[in-house]
Formats: sequence, structure tokens, C-alpha cells
Amino acid sequence: AEVHLSSEQLWAHLNYQLIHLIDFLPATAWQVTFSDYFAVFFVRLHALLQRAGKLLAGVAYQPEWAKPLLPNSRPSSWAHWVVDRLPVRINLSLAGKAIRGYSAEIGHSLDYTLLW
Repeated sequence: AEVHLSSEQLWAHLNYQLIHLIDFLPATAWQVTFSDYFAVFFVRLHALLQRAGKLLAGVAYQPEWAKPLLPNSRPSSWAHWVVDRLPVRINLSLAGKAIRGYSAEIGHSLDYTLLW
């Protein structure tokens, strides 16, 4: 189904998306885990909304909140070790592929077109 949004509705939706992304941010070890897809998307969306003067949500994100990795604050699995060391662009690519796969399994499409 098509969704049509006015520009103000789009900005409001992006603010709701920013709030929703908070649920997926790492609880600790931000300096290590901020290459995570959700964290990268959160930071970029927050910056976009700020630059556009459209940050309406009361999200008081400050990059200096990032703390060093604390002992035992991150699972010590091989997968976490690898993901924490991959470049952001590779993590984003892998996450996008996985999300497209999940969506395809339920017959959902992530295709979109922006018309101005």
C-alpha cells in the first residue's frame, strides 16, 4: 500500500523513528559498539534532524556520553569480537542484507520512493 506524507508528517515520522531507535542502542560500551547498525542510524538521523531544525523529540543525545568498554559489559563471543572490529560500512551492508531477508520472509518490501 502506498503511503503519502506531507513534509511536516515526514519530519514528525522521523522524530518517532529516532525515539524508536533508542530501544536498540547498546546499554554500555558505546565506544566499541557504536558501529552497530542501530547506533549508526540513530546518530545520523539525530544529526539530520538537528541540522534541518526539525528535532522535535526530547532526545538529549550527547556524543560525549560514550564510555570506554567496561569489563564483561559485552558478550565475549567470536561474533561480537568480529562485528566490533568491522568498518561501519561493512556492518551497515550486512545489517541491510539481513533486514531485507527478514522482510522478504514475511512478504514485506522495504522499497520506497521520495517525491518532492
